[in-house]
Amino acid sequence: MGLRDLEDAFNRYVFDEVPVRMIYLPQMKLLERDALKRLYQPHIDQITEKDLQDNPLGRSAAIEERVRRQLKYGILSHRWLSLEPSLQDMMSGKTLEGPGWEKLRKFCEVANKVYGVELVWSDTCCIDKTSSSELDESLRCMFRWYRNADICIAYLAETTSIDGFHNDEWFTRGWTLQELLAPRIIRFFRSDWVPLTDCRNDKADGVANRPIFDVITAVTGISSQDLRAFVPGPFQVDTRMIWAAGRRTTRSEDVAYSLMGIFDVCIPITYGEGAQRAFFRLIEAIMQVSNDPGVLYWAGKPAQIHGLSTAFPSAPACYVGRPDNIRSLADEKREFSLTNRGLRIQLLVIPVDLVTPAIPSATSIQNRATFRCKALKVDNLTIEGLSFPVLERTGTNRYAYSLGVINYAMIQGESKDPILPKSCIAYLLTRVEGTRSFARMVLSVCHDWEKVETRTFITFNLPQDYTVGKRKLLTTVWI
Repeated sequence: MGLRDLEDAFNRYVFDEVPVRMIYLPQMKLLERDALKRLYQPHIDQITEKDLQDNPLGRSAAIEERVRRQLKYGILSHRWLSLEPSLQDMMSGKTLEGPGWEKLRKFCEVANKVYGVELVWSDTCCIDKTSSSELDESLRCMFRWYRNADICIAYLAETTSIDGFHNDEWFTRGWTLQELLAPRIIRFFRSDWVPLTDCRNDKADGVANRPIFDVITAVTGISSQDLRAFVPGPFQVDTRMIWAAGRRTTRSEDVAYSLMGIFDVCIPITYGEGAQRAFFRLIEAIMQVSNDPGVLYWAGKPAQIHGLSTAFPSAPACYVGRPDNIRSLADEKREFSLTNRGLRIQLLVIPVDLVTPAIPSATSIQNRATFRCKALKVDNLTIEGLSFPVLERTGTNRYAYSLGVINYAMIQGESKDPILPKSCIAYLLTRVEGTRSFARMVLSVCHDWEKVETRTFITFNLPQDYTVGKRKLLTTVWI
């Protein structure tokens, strides 16, 4: 019987941190977690108290290191080819031919001979896709599996040299984004299974890796710091969504599912729900655990989910185009929650005047409008949208517009007044002003503010940084 805390750590690692099943290379056989535990249990039992005394970080770190060392495995990142081997193919024991099988054989050979691992994982043949529960667990845990791998081998099937590897389809797919970010050690191989660099780890910091890093940063927009030491979590939401915006997935829902690990959130896997509903649930999950205002920095088409809210983007592409000069103040955090009235959030709501000449008709609609904000001395703020209602039938019933500034912060102290940075980002809000009876009978709308769908981001500059706003303008809205 081994050490109790070592045994507990071993059990946790086998059942919580590694894939459901892996290929055991000495026998080219699939092993599930129970079989994996039985296979490596004798090695764990041989670890003594003396073996755990060498780690300067303490006993817990020593135990984790020894467990990881015993269960080190390689993992494959790739684009699917024709005739990919399935779990059922592997279990049948048949020897088949084709590009998919050849790729699997070469991956296993490289992982074993170059990196000395006995265990490997590939999504083609190590997931039972006939089991919805296993597929659900695999998609939710995949980021962690790539993070815990001893080596990630990225196979670029369309690449023959480092000069053109950025054109490989691997850089355009949704799931490969997390497969680029998650691993601690990654090695890129070209189509003939020759490595693109001479480095053992293409994420290592060094002169030899600079060319490949410069290309990856240029193609993906991801900084070298994030490439080398990415930290998953529900922050920098707008920046990370831009990384995913140009990528494609075979199943539309995978646009959202492939981002769970990057933001460290979980949502149920429900194929058939549609891309917008899946992305809506992803954003909702991020909002539940984060107060990062970056999740609100988007423009374009909102997710259309029963008209519940217009404050949820429909896709990562909604975050593309945010001006680089928009920044967050030190204590800027937003509290928001989804209710049956929409997204509840406190914005700095500042009235604006519509200065676009109205078309002389009963109710005029325009797709480009110019506004003036007297309170902030902002003139000629031109906004593009689907439509802007300009004039109602009577002078006492009209549409009112305001800017709902997002990136304000609160001055700490007795007054707790809001302050604004020099570069502000806002939503355009509208509501009907006039008698409630008119709104009910004629327009059939509520008296709350509504977010106007705009094609571009609404940003404006103030004369100076840290402009103090009026507290009375802070308004809780449901949008």
